[in-house]
Amino acid sequence: MDKPTYYFYPVWDPLLRILHWWNALTMLLQVATGSIILIILSEKLQDGAGGWLVTIHAVCGYMFAAGILTRILWLFVGSPTASWRDILPLTANQRKVLLDTLRYYISALRKTPPLYLAHNPFAGLVYAVFFLLAGGQAITGAMLLNLPPDQREQSILIDWHKAGYFLLILYAAAHVFAVFVHELAERHGLIPAMIHGKKTFTEEEWQKLNHISEEKGGEEGSNN
Repeated sequence: MDKPTYYFYPVWDPLLRILHWWNALTMLLQVATGSIILIILSEKLQDGAGGWLVTIHAVCGYMFAAGILTRILWLFVGSPTASWRDILPLTANQRKVLLDTLRYYISALRKTPPLYLAHNPFAGLVYAVFFLLAGGQAITGAMLLNLPPDQREQSILIDWHKAGYFLLILYAAAHVFAVFVHELAERHGLIPAMIHGKKTFTEEEWQKLNHISEEKGGEEGSNN
């Protein structure tokens, strides 16, 4: 059997891609500085040691918050594939693909993978939770920064902020793992697509996506 031929099709708009890497970089800086504060300097911060690191952590936090806020705004004014409508399973087709995706996962990727243009409907729900988590992390971080240094460790906010720290690390690890697994199993160019904006589909897959688009009003197979 001949190997299928894949073609490039536009999916992700430039601002979405910039925000993705901006948020990834600032989150990485947050985790790095937060880890040093948590593991090495937690006992010394009250005495003023490591204040420079807290400042770096705070600056990175505001940069991260700016990226998350912009991405949330882009959910409402951005391209169709960046929209909240593409993240939440609102349509019958999205809910069908969501169930098919769950069956695909339960089968350990042995079933035929469901077809979708932009966000995997299951991953879309995870992204929605991530936006809430990231927003909460930014808020607790800003509130902690406004407390006197000697009160931060006694505040319940520090416990929430630490919990968010571990949840974000868990999310990042699961996200990277899932991207590589999907890329190996489905060959849609997920990683390079977040650089140049185009995913790869066979002609047959693209025709199916356009057929779905026509049935629901032209959103699935288009990113104009």
